[in-house]
Amino acid sequence: MEADKKTNRIEHIQYTIQYNDKAISNLKYNKQTIKRQRIKVRFKNGPRGISLRWTPKTNKKVFQLIFAFRGKSLIHDCGEFLPGSYGCNDLDKYLINLNDKHRNDDGTFKTNPNVDVITKKSLKKSQLKTLGQVIELICKDNFPRRNITGKLSALSQKDHTRFLIGYNKRREHITFIDDDKGWGQIIFKDSSTIKDWDSLFKTYPRETGCYEGDEKSIYDSYLGKVIIDDLLPGNIEIYLNEIERSYGQKENIRKALACLWGYARDKGFMGPNPPLNPTRKEKGGITIKKAEDSKWIGSKYNDFAYDLEELKEIKTALVSLRDRFPFQSECLSLMLNTGMRAEECKKLTKGMLTTDKNDNPIILMKRYITKGRTNQRQKDIAYDITEPVQEVLDSLKYQLEKPEFKPYQFVPWLFPTTRISLEKLSDPDRYPNYARSNSCRTHTLDDTWNAVREMTGLKGSIKSLRKSFVNITNETLGGAHKGKHISKHKNEYTNSGTYDKASRKKTTDMAKRVGKVLMFKTNAK
Repeated sequence: MEADKKTNRIEHIQYTIQYNDKAISNLKYNKQTIKRQRIKVRFKNGPRGISLRWTPKTNKKVFQLIFAFRGKSLIHDCGEFLPGSYGCNDLDKYLINLNDKHRNDDGTFKTNPNVDVITKKSLKKSQLKTLGQVIELICKDNFPRRNITGKLSALSQKDHTRFLIGYNKRREHITFIDDDKGWGQIIFKDSSTIKDWDSLFKTYPRETGCYEGDEKSIYDSYLGKVIIDDLLPGNIEIYLNEIERSYGQKENIRKALACLWGYARDKGFMGPNPPLNPTRKEKGGITIKKAEDSKWIGSKYNDFAYDLEELKEIKTALVSLRDRFPFQSECLSLMLNTGMRAEECKKLTKGMLTTDKNDNPIILMKRYITKGRTNQRQKDIAYDITEPVQEVLDSLKYQLEKPEFKPYQFVPWLFPTTRISLEKLSDPDRYPNYARSNSCRTHTLDDTWNAVREMTGLKGSIKSLRKSFVNITNETLGGAHKGKHISKHKNEYTNSGTYDKASRKKTTDMAKRVGKVLMFKTNAK
């Protein structure tokens, strides 16, 4: 009898918790709960009549409404609690609809909601989110990374938002910056009257604020209405091909959707058994065909590289252009002498000028600005300050000694922009973060590079500088297996396969050398 009494007492245990998702998620089995029993959980500050039926054995948690109808006390299931998919906010919306449909003005029930019980399938459906809803959430969450803590870079955020919410006035109100960790931050412009995401989407709901033209964001398209669970590779292919788009644009849209789908999966919006990723390329996924001839003007220089004489011409031109294009010319010069990528070089700071453990001067590029920053094993990259690199640093010193650039001493960027607002720079109390913001660093090198091409008459693109550096490094050191250490490639295959490009002049010379070897003497007349 005593055992029965104890059992009965335990079965009638009632929990009382705060009405929020965190408190509900923290309900876990312990020694004081019997797995087979159902426990009634009350809320301290929840809606009237709402409690939670918790089954510790399965950890199933169902919201229940206790209500009176025609003199009887009844229970109505209001949905299962699913973290990230169906929580307190979703329940509040459900109760609003239920009250509008079944309650009188005095709060009594005019109809029985249990007569209108939705099926488990439809209930599940009601908990799922559309692409448009997920887009709103990922924007508010600042685009978190999937496989490592932190946020996507500002550049990636900018690219993704263009396809997710862009071609619309929405993006006129936001800007993108990287913080000290290289994590992107989407902030609302000082000039904008809109200061948060809720206001932005309220001001520009679906299909509002769109620019004229065929291109629309996913948020404003029919895809925005699709339940993300129901998204299929075929849906995406139809969207990609319905108007004329380049291969690169299609691929960028696919990447934006992949980011969105991964976010929804991580948040549990698709339940414990999510479908196969519809943005995949393998296993019956998406096919994006490349045109036989690329439409991107820069593609013709994919296999282009300069020889030593041409690099000398470029270097001479950059020196002569440094007064016309301060800091930009130095940035290109550093790329020429180190093989750095443009986006990495433009994000260097003065604080990265240091020494190694042997007191050798180096530029220590922080991992968060490198191409491989999403790799958890990625380390800071040391670039030796060689004689030509020191010449670039000396040129930067020359620029900063100019009267108009004296205030730039407070700017941490190695290559600041000449468009800095001196008013904001000189008022750190009002603008405490301005000097270190992305607004103060160089963003484009195109003007300088176009001037170099015009002065030298040479073809090629900015990325040709890196390819040229790799070629010369490999030749100087005797192969890609040694050159990879200078070009900062992880393996020699990337070094030799992707970047080791020979010019036509070099190719012709090598062909002639091989031809001489094969010039066998014969008796033929």
